[in-house]
Amino acid sequence: MKVHENLRVGLERKKLELDPKYLLLLGFTSPLSTKDDASQQPAESGKQRQVQTDVPVTSKRELQQQQQLRAGRGQAAEQELLLLQQVEQKSQRKRITTPYNITKSNFTIVSYVQEGQVSSVILLAQNIAAKLPNESLLIYDLGVSEDQLRSLNACCNSSRCTVITYDLAEFPSFVSDQRTHAYRPIVIKDALMRSKSILFLENCMRIRGSHRDLQQLQSRALVAGVLGWNTPTAVSSRTHPKMFDYFESDAENFIFLRMVDLDVVFFADTLFVTEKIMLPWLKCALTMECIDPIGAQSNGCKFNKKPLYRYSGCHGYDASAFNIVLGLTWHLDDTKYSLSSDGTKENLFYKETLEQAIKILESRRRNNSDTSDHPFTED
Repeated sequence: MKVHENLRVGLERKKLELDPKYLLLLGFTSPLSTKDDASQQPAESGKQRQVQTDVPVTSKRELQQQQQLRAGRGQAAEQELLLLQQVEQKSQRKRITTPYNITKSNFTIVSYVQEGQVSSVILLAQNIAAKLPNESLLIYDLGVSEDQLRSLNACCNSSRCTVITYDLAEFPSFVSDQRTHAYRPIVIKDALMRSKSILFLENCMRIRGSHRDLQQLQSRALVAGVLGWNTPTAVSSRTHPKMFDYFESDAENFIFLRMVDLDVVFFADTLFVTEKIMLPWLKCALTMECIDPIGAQSNGCKFNKKPLYRYSGCHGYDASAFNIVLGLTWHLDDTKYSLSSDGTKENLFYKETLEQAIKILESRRRNNSDTSDHPFTED
């Protein structure tokens, strides 16, 4: 029995360990940030220290070339290397991974796009431009093709719309898995280094509400730090039991805590959010056994199990980790960080599937006009 207990302790300690290089890539520069006790983190005048640079991480090939130069190949070799690098830069788009440290904007709408999703994010950009023309939109390219990127840039070509090609290759390979969505907290954390507050939207979401509606929600989010919409589903029913072990908690504590969807969430860049929400969420997202426990799956849900708070067989991956962190931070009181899904969300936002987005753009191309059957209105 004692052997099993020691083994369990060893595994739990291993779970809490995370390669510091990943935290550095996400702007966590203090050694204290890698510890569980975030309260020891110094305030530093309320601002988080950040690494300065916004350039691609140097590749292994470039490092080898630089080492050859240092060995003393001479001026001719240096000129040859510079020409080679210029050719490579022309053939490759700029990929960002290192932390951002330039003047922050006050508020930004944030989304991301993966291969095959460009139609959806193009319509999101057009929706934002029509409904909220004075707000900025930041789109993270997580690996679309050159052709799709050109199509996106043709639409997102104003000072209010920016596309960032973000390099997930610097993180563990499972991070880019669309099943786990482990890249979402990475995108959100990077965006919070660029803006004082953000509205994170899945690219299938569209805005129906007014600018005034958005401002009211943003004000609430600045106070709370995080603001989303909860669902009738219990966190315990959408979370694999092994994930609770990582957070040293128990599923029974979450049977009455409502699950918050990640399709529409406001975040504020505060030290509290950085240390209490983003850090533990990212540590789970970057740990395979936490974000994707053995036996976890995203389909085959059985929500008719009684009692309804029992695990449904469907795991929420990054959303489950997010909700555990929220619950532990606010002592299982979802009113502190979420609004009830009583129809208010539907009055402000709506969903448009990828299939619908593709049909809308195809219809526009056939008609060769700006009019379409796009459902959003100016109401």
